[in-house]
Amino acid sequence: MSASMPLRASGHAQFQDGAAALARARTFAPQLQARAKAADERRGLARETIDELLASGLFGIVTPKLFGGSELGFADLVRITAELASSCPSTGWVYGVLAGHSWLLNLFPAETQHEILGNPEALTATVFRLAGEVTEEKGGYRLRNGDGRFCSGIDFAQWVIVGNAVKKADGSVEPRFFVVPKSDIEVVDDWHTIGMRGTGSRSIRIADAFIPAHRSCSLSEMLSGASAGAALHKKPIYRMPFGDLAPFSIIGAPLGMARGAANAFAKKLGESLGKADALQVAEQSARLARFGEAAADIDAAFELVVADAAMIDNAPDPSALAPIERARIPRDWAWAAQRCRYAVTSLFEAAGGTAIYEGDSAQRLWRDVNASAQHFAFTWDTAMPGFGRAAAGLKPAAFALRGKS
Repeated sequence: MSASMPLRASGHAQFQDGAAALARARTFAPQLQARAKAADERRGLARETIDELLASGLFGIVTPKLFGGSELGFADLVRITAELASSCPSTGWVYGVLAGHSWLLNLFPAETQHEILGNPEALTATVFRLAGEVTEEKGGYRLRNGDGRFCSGIDFAQWVIVGNAVKKADGSVEPRFFVVPKSDIEVVDDWHTIGMRGTGSRSIRIADAFIPAHRSCSLSEMLSGASAGAALHKKPIYRMPFGDLAPFSIIGAPLGMARGAANAFAKKLGESLGKADALQVAEQSARLARFGEAAADIDAAFELVVADAAMIDNAPDPSALAPIERARIPRDWAWAAQRCRYAVTSLFEAAGGTAIYEGDSAQRLWRDVNASAQHFAFTWDTAMPGFGRAAAGLKPAAFALRGKS
């Protein structure tokens, strides 16, 4: 192991810089590529994949050094997620969720942070919108009849962050987030989807659970980043509004999927034309040009997102971001995800009839990138008007999930 990767007490690696972390992620390519088809078929990742990633220390990329993490930034998280997703889309997605959404824990009370992040083996999944009823109870809250979809990483998580609204005795409601142990959760095997099957992002059900007060954080604190728990950490990224950060955990996945699809297309095209004469190659100019355009779109999407993440990473304080900069971030998430979707679709159109067979990786990548682009954070019809409002000096939409500027 290099000097840039000293061991933390648990035996997991810390990374002093993003380059070392990215280099480590690249070593997983052979086994992830070999397991991708099986993950799709079984509708879930292999346990060994998660164990290998845990042992590498990559899950601690944005975890504070206080808890043994590498305390790197979201630009590095995007790069690593994309790297993993280029080999196995589902691995990239689950990694991004479990590594990136753990950032939310840094806004919870200190007791919760020590309870969960103090165990470097612990992984935390999320369901931002959980149905059910939450009421106040002595020492905390009572959650009943909770149901929620899209719990990526639930097979391997020990905790789940859920969002709901507390019904108070005076009739008012207060939106809050809660951390619930997996022992209180029933996993519902309903993950039968057109794409991203290997993520195993099944639904969860919580019939009845008591949640101690220290495992809760108000939505207003989440949106502002100004919670007591955030004060434990020096870096400004641990005080950022979660609305400006959360989708950085997953946007690397469609970027990586598109890169993987483009690489596979180029390799297959090279193999088919490697011994062709000049005329035969010339006859394929349209396909070559189609690839060039798709690759340019993918590269542009990647650089745009990484630049936004770097802006967040380097901000001296949340208040340093201008409203137009903050509005540009969700615009770019949506633009990048949709450009990747269309780029891969373009390559799929040129892949020929064999691409429609289930055993062909082209159709799996096409299904996966289209499924990933369906995420609500990448909704074009929401993100683009939001940026337009900001650029025109208008107020944000009433229901925009954004923190205060």
